[in-house]
Amino acid sequence: MKTNNSQTFHGVAGRSGPRRTAIWLVTLLVLTRALWAQAGGNSENGSGTEKVGTNHLTGTPPLVGNPILLPDDRILRLISAGVDPVYERMLEMTTNGWLGSDVGESIVLSDQKTLWLFGDTFIGSLSNGVRVAGPPMINSTIGIQDRTRPASGCMTYYWKELGGKPASFFPHQPNTPGTYYWVTKGVMLQSELFLFAFCISNVESGTGVFDWKEAGSALIRVPNPLDPPDRWIQQAYPIKLEMGDDFQSALVVDPPYLYLYGIVQPRRMALARIQIDDLMKGRLAEAYEYWVDGLRGPHWGKDPKHCVPQFLPVNSECSVHYEPAWDCFTCFTYDVIHPEIYLTTAKHLTGPWTKPVPVCRVPEHDAVSFPIISYAVRQHPELSTRPGEVVLTYATNVPEVEQLFTAEGRNIYVPRFLRLELELDRSSKTNRPDILEPSPR
Repeated sequence: MKTNNSQTFHGVAGRSGPRRTAIWLVTLLVLTRALWAQAGGNSENGSGTEKVGTNHLTGTPPLVGNPILLPDDRILRLISAGVDPVYERMLEMTTNGWLGSDVGESIVLSDQKTLWLFGDTFIGSLSNGVRVAGPPMINSTIGIQDRTRPASGCMTYYWKELGGKPASFFPHQPNTPGTYYWVTKGVMLQSELFLFAFCISNVESGTGVFDWKEAGSALIRVPNPLDPPDRWIQQAYPIKLEMGDDFQSALVVDPPYLYLYGIVQPRRMALARIQIDDLMKGRLAEAYEYWVDGLRGPHWGKDPKHCVPQFLPVNSECSVHYEPAWDCFTCFTYDVIHPEIYLTTAKHLTGPWTKPVPVCRVPEHDAVSFPIISYAVRQHPELSTRPGEVVLTYATNVPEVEQLFTAEGRNIYVPRFLRLELELDRSSKTNRPDILEPSPR
């Protein structure tokens, strides 16, 4: 369904029930606490062996003007950080329809249109700007942003309907695992849209909390993404990886490859790549190569068992972006235990990544009286207007879903925007051959 329009799409119904908003939160907390109990990863000086624990993620963000060390000893300074004044209200709840979600992934479709992916979404109504309790929840919606229009009125939301009830925009296809999708990442390649999804299964646990489990991954290929969304052709394919492994935390296109950051077991960030030509031919995990360690040092190999750890904190939803003004890759990331957003950088896609440094605090942690978490931090370079300007979104959630249906909780579980201004001190660069030496690709 398209908001403010009576047109109906038909698809497979997603699960309902507002209890779902708290389930992912609980799992994120459990997995993150387990991670920091056994954490290990890259160091800021490139050794790749330093133990990284919670002590690296404590304290307050650096004061404006304090230095942030880049991987080759250049200095980056944080000038300002705060709520984005332009896009603050772009992802608004609608009076009768879209009532908030998480994910918040943006994919540029054309010079005018951007696709936004959303996860579990409430579909219902508002009363005096507050969600009316009891709306159904579906597993996915999308938004199409018209970048030629002002931010306050540029978004149109879409989902499907089945039997007069809201249903997920991406219906589950029987040739893939699980019973529904969480679509979190995507990229445009040769005018086609490639979307990466977690496949999720229902579990009758009897507890009402962990009533789902990850069943694998899938690729949803849309050959006609420039058509209206109700005409999209969705073709889903299983990505056959070891259970517990996935490569869809962040995507980077650097022809002839698509690079995929993800999670391998024991739980750590890892890096894979696939030739774009192979992906266009329908090849998936069988064509992946992994950045692994071995007797001859880090190299690309076919077995993911010895992947070189990438950045911390470990997470399933972030962005990796090459910033030309700083000549390095950036990842603005998060840890669900803490309210800060962190910056880690690398000279090369393969790392090593610097120690994560807190650069701002999610304001909702100080704006409501109940506890929340923040996660799914993503950078949106297409919204930045000049070098050093960073536009981010993040998601928030609550352990008690009833709090979302109060006036105080109206802005929780709706992706929000932050804007950071950073400046490079070009006089600070030093000669570090061990860091600046080109990495094999």
